[in-house]
Amino acid sequence: MKSYIELALLAGVLALTSTAVRAEEPSPRVPSWEVEAGVLQTENMEIRGYQEKNATDGWDKTIPTGRLEYWLRREDAWNYGVVLQPIYASYSGTIQNDLNAKGQFFQAGDKGTLDYQFHSLRVSANYPVLTSKEGNYLRLGGSLVARYFNAKLKTGTASIDDTNFIVVPLINVESDVVLTSRHSLFFRADFLPGIDGSVFLDGLYDVLLAFRTPLERSRNVDFGVRLFFGGYDPNKVDDYANRIFFAGVVGRYTF
Repeated sequence: MKSYIELALLAGVLALTSTAVRAEEPSPRVPSWEVEAGVLQTENMEIRGYQEKNATDGWDKTIPTGRLEYWLRREDAWNYGVVLQPIYASYSGTIQNDLNAKGQFFQAGDKGTLDYQFHSLRVSANYPVLTSKEGNYLRLGGSLVARYFNAKLKTGTASIDDTNFIVVPLINVESDVVLTSRHSLFFRADFLPGIDGSVFLDGLYDVLLAFRTPLERSRNVDFGVRLFFGGYDPNKVDDYANRIFFAGVVGRYTF
């Protein structure tokens, strides 16, 4: 009889222990999709050779933009995301300053065209460092971006078709500040500041600032601005460098 009582007590202890362990298990991460669409305006498209001025000064274009993100989220732990951002623009204009690059000479005054691609795929992770009971938060982390670049610059006498692919780490920041019971100010950025030259112009910045409206079932609608800018100075003879600044308005839907 005693052995049966001991077995019953042991079974009860194991059941309570199992229940406690299950209660302490973290909640699962919630998957979500974010779809973005809008327009981007070229505020600056700069292509210049070593110790030369901008050959494409004033070249501008307004282009449609789209962006797709997939996130696994937990309020009290790491969030993980994958982001796809393509950028394609086609320009035409007059070469403003002489450009010597890649064995080609582009003369000021000549008519030219530029087909420009800057596509990126990134993986991101961020962790909450500040939170409040009102719903405000600040998350910090990092991203790894794989970036494809292609520039085709042509005039009647010269042409460049240059392609580049790199993988670089970025700093990731995400924040949400509650404004009213129905609205908040949402901020997310991936960036790598410049070190040798200008902090802003020689780095890489992808910034979103938007007003967020929560909907039912953890869905959100955002309207705001996206800034995409950066680049570097040319540091080799017979080579060129590219600096850009795109600014636009976007709408986003999270579901």
